Amino acid sequence: MKFPIALFIMGRPGSGKDTQADLLSKSFNLIRISTSDLIKQRLYDSKKQNNEMVKREKDIFESGVLNTPSWVVGVVKEHLLQLKKDNFNEKNGVIFSGSPRTPYESENLIPFLENAFSKQNMLAIYLDLSEQDGMERIRKRNKLAPRELDESEKKLAIRTDEFNNRTLPAIGYLEDRGYLVKIDGSKSIKEIERKIKDLVSSKLS
Repeated sequence: MKFPIALFIMGRPGSGKDTQADLLSKSFNLIRISTSDLIKQRLYDSKKQNNEMVKREKDIFESGVLNTPSWVVGVVKEHLLQLKKDNFNEKNGVIFSGSPRTPYESENLIPFLENAFSKQNMLAIYLDLSEQDGMERIRKRNKLAPRELDESEKKLAIRTDEFNNRTLPAIGYLEDRGYLVKIDGSKSIKEIERKIKDLVSSKLS
């Protein structure tokens, strides 16, 4: 594997994928792409609040259910094409945090990225963590009032179901394509970072 590269950090809610993506983006000079951040930017753009599709997707997003896959793929592709026009050449590639999240996204985004980066320049890391441990981590960092906690628990349950039913099959697609490496997500942040760095460095050598 040589630069530019496309990395994917995958894992269930609470696995620490955003933390690792942030650390690795700095270590390897990668552009971090958070699908949830891109979605939020689109949904809460003051200029788009009268757009019917934005209204629909905003309701979906706030319910805790995953957004319409075809819409998400369009948002991500648009962002990638814009990066190519801007400062992409100054970076060593991209790193995705938690994406793709549905089989449709895998089937439509991965071939697009294979064409852009080539198969040998792609690697997916799965932070393997139990459902119970993931939920407990989220509860510990969400110090909320009782009413807010109740609402948070409902959304967490929805997010967990969405991950089990829709994101795991999407991750399976990456595994079938030969990109996926599983590591123990219960270890410390530093231990996980070191392990991923070793994996990425070995691929780059």
